[in-house]
Formats: sequence, C-alpha cells, structure tokens
Amino acid sequence: MQLSLNWLKDFVEIPESLTPEQLGLKLTMHTVEIDGIKKQAENLNNIVIGKILKIEKHPNADKLKVCTVNIGDENLQIVCGGLNLKEEMLVVLAKIGAKVRWHGEGELIELTSATIRGKKSQGMICASTEIGLSEIFSLKNEKEILDLTENNFKPGIALATALKLNDVIFEVDNKSITNRPDLWGHFGIAREISAFLGTQMIINTKQIIANKFSIDSTNSSQVFNSQFSNKFKINIKVENHELCPRYMAIAINGIKIEESPEWMQKRLISVGMRPINNVVDITNYVMLELGQPTHIFDLKKIKNMQIPNFKSQTNIIIRNAKNKEVIKTLDGQDRRLDENVLVIANLENPIAIAGVMGGANTEVDNKTTSILIESANFNPVSIRKTAQKLDLRSEASMRFEKSLDPNLCEIALNRIVELIKEFCPKAEIISKAQDEKKFKLNQGPIKLDLDWLNKRIGQEISKKRVQEILENLGFEIKKNNKILIITIPTWRATKDISIPEDLVEEIIRIYGYNNLKSEMPKVVMQAPEINNERLLERKVKNILSIGAKLTETHNYSFVNEEQLEKLKIKSSSTIKLVNSLSEDLTILKPSLIFDFLKNIKINQAKYENINLFEIDNIFLNSLGNINKNNIDQEKLPRQEKYIGILIANNDEVFSKIKGIVEYLLKQFDLQVNFKPVKNSLEWANKNIIAQISVLNKDIGIVAQLDNQIAENLGIKKQVAVAEINFQKFYDLIVSTPEKKYKELEKYPVVVRDLAFVVNEEILYSDIKNEIENFNKLISCVELFDVYQGGKIGQDKKNLAFRITYQANKTLTTEEINEMQNKIIKHLEKKFQAQIRNF
Repeated sequence: MQLSLNWLKDFVEIPESLTPEQLGLKLTMHTVEIDGIKKQAENLNNIVIGKILKIEKHPNADKLKVCTVNIGDENLQIVCGGLNLKEEMLVVLAKIGAKVRWHGEGELIELTSATIRGKKSQGMICASTEIGLSEIFSLKNEKEILDLTENNFKPGIALATALKLNDVIFEVDNKSITNRPDLWGHFGIAREISAFLGTQMIINTKQIIANKFSIDSTNSSQVFNSQFSNKFKINIKVENHELCPRYMAIAINGIKIEESPEWMQKRLISVGMRPINNVVDITNYVMLELGQPTHIFDLKKIKNMQIPNFKSQTNIIIRNAKNKEVIKTLDGQDRRLDENVLVIANLENPIAIAGVMGGANTEVDNKTTSILIESANFNPVSIRKTAQKLDLRSEASMRFEKSLDPNLCEIALNRIVELIKEFCPKAEIISKAQDEKKFKLNQGPIKLDLDWLNKRIGQEISKKRVQEILENLGFEIKKNNKILIITIPTWRATKDISIPEDLVEEIIRIYGYNNLKSEMPKVVMQAPEINNERLLERKVKNILSIGAKLTETHNYSFVNEEQLEKLKIKSSSTIKLVNSLSEDLTILKPSLIFDFLKNIKINQAKYENINLFEIDNIFLNSLGNINKNNIDQEKLPRQEKYIGILIANNDEVFSKIKGIVEYLLKQFDLQVNFKPVKNSLEWANKNIIAQISVLNKDIGIVAQLDNQIAENLGIKKQVAVAEINFQKFYDLIVSTPEKKYKELEKYPVVVRDLAFVVNEEILYSDIKNEIENFNKLISCVELFDVYQGGKIGQDKKNLAFRITYQANKTLTTEEINEMQNKIIKHLEKKFQAQIRNF
C-alpha cells in the first residue's frame, strides 16, 4: 500500500521540521513497516518551464529544429525534433545536469552540453515520458513535446513547483498491517501519527481543496432520509447476515460522466491508482482515504425497473451463487461460481461478486446518468476464500479480508454522496439510503490493572501517560483507582483488540520500544527442585538396560477391541476414546502386555531371544486422584505408571524373568518374595504365575503367557511378562530405612540343609514360612533345589532348603540337631513331609 504525505496532512498536523525519512522511521517503529520513501520531485532537479521564442530549421538536418528558449533570466539554444513545436509555446526544458530517459526508455542519464549536426544544444525539450510524468499527462500524446501553454506558467520556474509535485510517497509493507483493518486508508494512518507524535487531528477537514466534510461517524441514513423524498425504492434482501453483516445502498440521478478534477487524478496516480472517470475515481478515492471499499452500479443496467419517471423500484439480493452460475467481471473474464461464493444479484442474475469485483453487466460507462451506490461489509473468511478460488485479488478484497468495521459503511457512503454532489452539481438523490444490518462488535470493556501493566512491561509508565496514549488511539476510559475500564473503539473491535495483553502492545508501541530500558532481568539463582520419581525411573532404566541387558521400547498408549478379545479382557473395564486417531487405536491400554506381544510378533522371525522393558502409564476404568479441572472435584480416570519386563525365547522363561525381577530389586536392597496369586490374569498360564511381594507388600505380578493365547496371536516363542507398580515401588524405597553400619556377628553361624518330599500341590513358600517362624534362632531360609520324577514318586516333589542358625553364643552340635529334629517332626505333621537324606 502507498501513502501520500500531503493526503495525510489533510487529517493530522505534521511538523514541517519533521523530514519524510524521520516520519517513515517513526511509522516503522510505532505502527507499520515502511519499505521505501519516494519523493515526486527527486528526479526533476534542473528541469524548468521554458518558452520558445524562435524556431529555425536546422541547416544540416531536415527533421531537426533550432529553438531559442527563454527560461526567465536567460535564453538557451536547444536542438529538438519535436513535431508539435511552435513559437510562444510553454515547454518542459531539461537543463545541463538534469536526469532524463532518452525517448522515455532505459535508465536515467545526465544531460551534458552537446553539438548536434554542427549546432550546439544547451539542454533538451522533453516529452512527458522522458521525465517520468507520463501517468500525470496520460491523456496527452506521450510521444509529442509536452505543451503547457494553457497553464500560463512563468518561464524559468521549476517544473516540480509549477505542477505542485511536492508530495512524498511512503510504501507500506502490507504484511505489517494484516491484523490492522483500520490502517488500510489514509485516515487510519493519520490517527496513528497523531497518537505517536502527540499532535492534533484536523477535525471536519475537507479533502477537496478547501471545503469540509464530516469524517466522524454519523447516521448517514437519517441525514439522507431527512433531506430527500422517496422517488425511487430500493429493496434489499440479505439472505445470510453472517456473510454480509451490513449492506447500504442509495440511488442518484443526473450523473454526468467525465474526467475527475486534476487534483484528484494526481492524488490517485501518486498512490498507484489509475484514474478512470469522476464516478469510479470517487469510490477509489474514498477507499484509499477511509479504507472502506464501495461499488457503483449503472442503475439503468439493473433489470426489473423503469427509470424515466422514477416511480419504480429495484431489488438487490445478497445471496450465495448457484452452482456453475457464470458472471463476467469488470476485467472481461467469465467467472464460473459455486454455492460458496457470495454475490450481489437482482431477481435474475448476479451483478457483482461480493467484496471482490463488480460485474460487466452493470458497469458504469460514458452513457451512465443514474447510479446505485453500494457500501457494505462482508465476512472476511468468505471474501478471502472467494478471491483465492477465483484467483482474483483486488484492492477491495484485500481490505474486506482484514475484518473491516461495519460502521465504516455509512461514513464512506456519506463521503461518496458528498463528492458526487460536488463533482456533479445537477445530481439528485432519488431514494432513501437503505440500510440492512445485523452485527454486534465486542467493545469490551477490558479491565486494565496498572500494576499488572507495569509488571508486564518491566518498568513503570505513569497513569496519565497510559490514559493519554489510549485516548489518542480512540479508546474510552473510566477510572477505578489503579484499574482502567476501557471500551474498545469500533474500528479496533473486529478482531484486533480483545484482551488486556492487546492493550499492553498498544501502550508500548506508542510509548516507544526505544524508550524502554534495556536491562537483564533479575533472576534468583537456585537449584531446580529434585524430582525423585524421575531420578528413580532413570536409575531403573539404567539397571534394566545396562545390568540386565534388556532393550527399552516405547509404544502407543492405545489398543483396540480385537486385542482385548484375544487376551480375553472385558472391554467394560477399559476406557474408550471419543475421538480416536484411527480404528486400531480406540481404547486406552489397561496393561503393558498388549504392545509387548505386538513387539514379539514383529521381531520373532529375526531374533532368537527378545528381552524388552518399558516404563509407561496404564489406564483403568475407575476414578483416580487427579482433578479434572479447578472448578469442581470431578476426578480423571485412574492412571498408574508400571515397569514392564518381557522375556521371549524357546527355553525356560519364567525362572529367567523372576531372576531379572530379583536382580532389579536387589539393586535397591529389597528382597523379593514370590507368592501365589489370589486372582489369576485372563491371559496367563494358571499354573505359572506369582505375586511379587516385598516387605509383605504386593507390588506387581509375574506370569507366563498361556500357550493357547500365544498360538492364537501367532507367537511362536515362550513368553513371560512382569509388571511392577512404579508408585508402590517408589513408596517402598522411600519408606525403607537408610542403611546403617552393622557390626559383624561375634559368634559363628551354623548352616544345615534339609530336603523333604511333599505333595506337588504344596507351595514351597508355605513350608519356608513355617521354618522361618519356627524358632527365633533361624535367621535365614533359602530354597536351593526342586526335583520331580525318578524315585520321588508320582504327584510328589523334592524341596531342598538351606537353614542358617544364629545366636548370641556358639551353638553346639547337640543344640542344632535337636532343633533340626523338631523342625522335621513339625513339617511331617503339618505337610506330611518325608525327610530325604542326602
């Protein structure tokens, strides 16, 4: 987007001492990024108005003439080949040292004194293209010498001064105003300049040379409707107010299409807009001025009405296009539409693509005498999608995409009508201003705590300065001690400002980022809080990976119904996902075994031994201890962290996995006891499963996978799995007393072995407990051998125990033998155990 400095000065006081470069830097630092600054007169140095006094034929060239040109204080001889030269003609003369484009092409070259066919030439009489002013003089023949005789300029005056080419153009990076719909016009930028310069806005200023117009938001429809009769009726129907929150229209007759005044053409050209005619130029001018796009239809080209007596009406319908509906736009292209494109239509056909471009079937041309002015607001997402779909970005669509303030519609309509009446004095408003609207802006209020503000900024800004900044930007403020109650202006309430943090940004950028003190924040240096659970988890991983030679695996937290069925687990005990990632991931896993088995199936063909571990959460269909939110006491489902260990090979797996569990717990000086389980697991072999118990607390389970289930899953190895509740494991470690030095026993221990033949259904742990509790002199009991078969007998097994005796004296052989005999008799009586001699 391009900005005119002179245009900005129509709205805001800018000190003359402030250079364009300084203003550009301030705009960049406070509001928008300025990509470049172009001065209209920067390439017009040494170019002046000249008056041809005498023309003679060149003696050595038929197509050249030798001219005597007066430039005020002297006469210069110029050799020129212009066809339209004549005496007394006012021309543009480039003096020696001026920069021009030869024949209007290529790079700028600096003129030097030259001799052409024997005649000295002291400069150059120029066409508009040779001095870069072809756009300003676009209605004249570019190849002819520029004739300025009708302007009655004084010879010798600088061309830039004569043509009032004293403007400065700022090039704005559009990306920097993507979130600022209020900055897509000169007035919005002027309001920002007023805020950061602290200068006054020029209220009720008239852009057209000296007259005035009201830039304040007034109820235009009331103004119009109080002054003009209802000669012509406009029926507006908005089918979807979400896509078109506001639509205003008014009809005017007595229009005469002609060129816009020279001042308007120059201003439009200066910011990159091509002049067309007075009516179209007014809409473009108002868009660049206020940021509100509008559109003008030729009223006679809209069907379903009769113009001559004005006792008729027209119907304007804002609707979605029909599928494959076609409209020819102003660029001459046929556009095929679909149901997602919003159009402006009469009763029969679309006459414009809403917010993007008008239709050729209602285009204003030189024969237009009556018009319908549209000033509307459209949904930004709808406009952007339409522009992208049709590959048709326009100045209008770029602005509508940014969420314009619907209140701009009436301001722009008021301004357009005023300019039309100025340019076409015979124009007559023949209808009331129709206004269909349904919108609500979120204007707050926002509570701004000044203490919080200064804490966020990092330094204190006075309450007076904060209030001054916000009021200059158009915010309304009510004071409440250190709390400011702030109402958002409509032009910032569409999507820009909504939370206190937005106000912090506003205050800082106007206050000036360079005015903030640069200092390092004060941070109290302290050691981070130690997470003992995390440290324990890392230690366990190191033990299992380095010491036990297991491979760590990471799996998803989700399973599916089929996996549950194959392991005979009821889905009612699990948690189902409402929005699952896929059909294979619909349930939160209630155990680590699911992915372990999948890991085996994938890798069993490649590896003979598969030894894995994983530490992860499982999820159970019961209430846990974590609150769902801070509002009530509702709990999240229970989730517990488990240590999972898997061994899979073609040999004995159960004893190996028990050994790994013992090895893990031994690293923490915990002695494990494997106990029979009360309730077996659905997937486990009922005869090969045990509870992991430490200090009489159950912390997990170890089991071998049922062979039939393994076969159903396609697993061809023996599989054993251990699961240890991590929290219970952690609590054991925390509650275990710290190790203390213990003196060596003064008296020697006595070790004896006993072997019994018992029924195979008797558990070794029951016998072990009986021995341990038989006498306080027994300090340790270990099972060191189990044997079945041979001479032992059917349904029998041999259990061999090593018993350690310890006393506060040296035990005699007689005492030990007596104790051994008592143990044998006790076990024979309770378990029908038969002593077996070694």
